[in-house]
Amino acid sequence: MSLSRQLSEEVLSFDARDIPPHVIHQTERLILDTLGCAIGGYASDANRSLHKLIAELAGPQEATIVGSGVKTSCLNATLANGVMTRYLDYNDAVVIEAGGSFRVGYHPSEVIPPILALAERQGLSGLETIAAIVLGYDLSNRFLEGIVGREMEQRGWNGDTRGAYIMPFVAGRILGLDAGQVVNAAGISGSTHAVLGILDASGEEYTMTKNLRFPAMAYGGILAAMMARQGFTGPENVFEGHDGFIATVLSGEYEPLRLVDPGRRYTVMEACIKSIISDYSAQGHLSATLQLVKENDIRPEDVAAVRIAASTRCARHTGDPAKKYPVNKESADHSSYYLTAMAILERQLGPAQFSPERYSDPRVRELTDKVVFEGDPRLDRLFLTAGTSEIATKQGQKYSCQIDFAKGHPKNPMSDEELAAKFTDMAAPYMTTGRIDRIMQTVFSLDKASDIKELSRLMVFEKQG
Repeated sequence: MSLSRQLSEEVLSFDARDIPPHVIHQTERLILDTLGCAIGGYASDANRSLHKLIAELAGPQEATIVGSGVKTSCLNATLANGVMTRYLDYNDAVVIEAGGSFRVGYHPSEVIPPILALAERQGLSGLETIAAIVLGYDLSNRFLEGIVGREMEQRGWNGDTRGAYIMPFVAGRILGLDAGQVVNAAGISGSTHAVLGILDASGEEYTMTKNLRFPAMAYGGILAAMMARQGFTGPENVFEGHDGFIATVLSGEYEPLRLVDPGRRYTVMEACIKSIISDYSAQGHLSATLQLVKENDIRPEDVAAVRIAASTRCARHTGDPAKKYPVNKESADHSSYYLTAMAILERQLGPAQFSPERYSDPRVRELTDKVVFEGDPRLDRLFLTAGTSEIATKQGQKYSCQIDFAKGHPKNPMSDEELAAKFTDMAAPYMTTGRIDRIMQTVFSLDKASDIKELSRLMVFEKQG
């Protein structure tokens, strides 16, 4: 049986009623976190650009765009809400263990915006929406766990390509396709979509398209499912076939059994919710820096030198000289130099720490030049996000700290109250306290809702005064 056929049968036979209560609660937490991130990206230039385009495209009024309340096709909403969610780089992440080492699992929550858009179109119940998200997380993680040896980003591709391979299965379930149609959808989408590594590569300044990677793949996956429902066909062996994904993108270095392993269930429990804005591999050393400056009341003007150590992946990814002095948000959240300077200067790394004025602030430049950043192979063996920070002052004092599991990791979890505070921080500029509370109540009872229309309605807002 082909890999696509095995996955289609698994996804279609999954019973939402079997999901344990703690998994439902965790999924609702991730929905709230993702919606907060989408609100946080509402004012971005990327969102404004897409809104202009969507106004030109028009289309059926199937799904709601967060913030503006524009009704458009579920495909257009997938793009707009997906880009907003990804903009801050504040949405969850996952770390994958393979062969005794750790590697990035990207942002599994990026399955949530397309699922919500399609669920609104189809009038899906809250519990079925949760089931689709649970499946999306499982397939996302398993897709990446099957990669043997070099990661996709070391082969010239980006791991968000996974969206084109996992979303057809989830979309097929929501649209009510049969197994054969889902197989065709996976073949259509997988054989016609991929993300180039240049969108997340060293030596390249990032652009708005960084935020479009997964949404574009999800768009293709949903469109493929719609096409398959009308009888359009695609290659069944898109994964393992001649010149298929495994052969062409991964040179055959893939373990298919990991992809189709139904025992890898409820991976939403492994999601790492971010407490600060940065690439996830930098969370450890940045958390250490924040802890040092707060606990020891270190003033920016007293800093003589800063030495940062992190995983070799983090050093390669966020220590890139091309991003040392960022000029846009997309590069700033992947610059450990800039982020360290901001952590010292403003003692927080939230939405307010990213603006053109800060990128050009001479105080930031001065602190950035005092940062020495290196990769430490010993930290690779601890955890991908493990990191250390050492700050030396002009007065001759030295402070150091190491953090292995940043706040939000399952071993250092964020409480419901802390998650609510994060959501409120992003929503407060746009909503009243009453609206924020209603959104939280709606999300945490979503499993009992007959559909998600009320949640969609609450996510429409006008900026307050």
